[in-house]
Amino acid sequence: MQSPAQTHWRGIVIAFLAGVAAATALSKAAPAALDLRQGLGLTLAQIGWVMSAGTIATFVLGVASGQLSHWRGARTLLRDGLLVLIVAGAVSALAPATGWLLAGRGLEGFGVVLITVAAPTLIASLSRREDMGLTMGVWALWMPVGSILMLALAPWLLAAFGWRGLWAVSSLAALAVLAMLPGLPRQVGLPSGGRLDLSVLRTPAPWVLALAFFCFSSQFFTVFTFLPTYLTHSLGIDRASAALACALVPAAIIPGNLLGGVLVHRGWQPSSLLVAPALPLLAVLPVMLLLRHSPPVMYLLLALYGFLLGIIPTGIFTQAPLLAPTPPATGPILGLALSGQGLGILVGPPLAGALLERTGSWLWPVVFLATALAGLVVCASWLRRAGRRRVA
Repeated sequence: MQSPAQTHWRGIVIAFLAGVAAATALSKAAPAALDLRQGLGLTLAQIGWVMSAGTIATFVLGVASGQLSHWRGARTLLRDGLLVLIVAGAVSALAPATGWLLAGRGLEGFGVVLITVAAPTLIASLSRREDMGLTMGVWALWMPVGSILMLALAPWLLAAFGWRGLWAVSSLAALAVLAMLPGLPRQVGLPSGGRLDLSVLRTPAPWVLALAFFCFSSQFFTVFTFLPTYLTHSLGIDRASAALACALVPAAIIPGNLLGGVLVHRGWQPSSLLVAPALPLLAVLPVMLLLRHSPPVMYLLLALYGFLLGIIPTGIFTQAPLLAPTPPATGPILGLALSGQGLGILVGPPLAGALLERTGSWLWPVVFLATALAGLVVCASWLRRAGRRRVA
């Protein structure tokens, strides 16, 4: 990929904030789970679907969004995504029943997929190649930062306005970022001329990267969706305290993201950032969810889980542009990777919710989560071997 002479940090911050707005839209279902269950009479499986419905578009339209980025330009696509979030958040906040809420979540997912393809594409265009690890490390913070903001606001918003207040705030967040878009450099993110390069999708590497994203997102979003309910039942704390305790996970993800960026900047292979945290997570996850702990020990485990988890997205997002033989190939690779992410979120929470409802135990959900982590290790090993063959 061609890269600019200097990294444009202001533009990177704007693109990052668009991701934060998307993250508030995705993450609000977790702290609202108990309110949704009481207000709309939802089961645990249905709550899983409320989380997952926002990612149906990510799964279905991932590669197509890469094509849209090529034709309309990443800058315009980012604007479109923010507009969709504004409308979807407002409509969902007024939803009279479950069906309307799920439809609104699906529309929100369309906005999220547009942003999560356009924003990293813009960031790659604004970054020197030498800074790519750092800038993609910054981009990888979009989900934890948005989640922390939503979890921090959730107790007050739920008490004052109920779950509808969370939906309204995410819509306003997108509106605020939309007002910042004139600050993006005019010469980047424009529509590309010529034919979209899809030839890279005929090679296995982008598909393996998408599978890695599936493994990561299925386990993370499953834990994140049901963690407030789990903490309420296991520690006996109230919903507000559970939401704040859950914020430890995305708060700890942030230094993990930054560490991943620094490690790539210092020469680590992106695939190493998938294996190194996944192996200890195979031990941390069952200890955290299957054994009873005092609150201080549980909080320490939540922070450790988040820190290790935070290293992984940096490896995924850094790997994606490195697989692109030409600049037009970046969009399809990111789109395919995001389809993997969307499928993971689509499968993970509903499956875990059904297992929890059927068995009343975290044992089988933990087996599913551990399998996803093991799959991440396998994908990373394949990408590392493929990278060595390309160098040779």
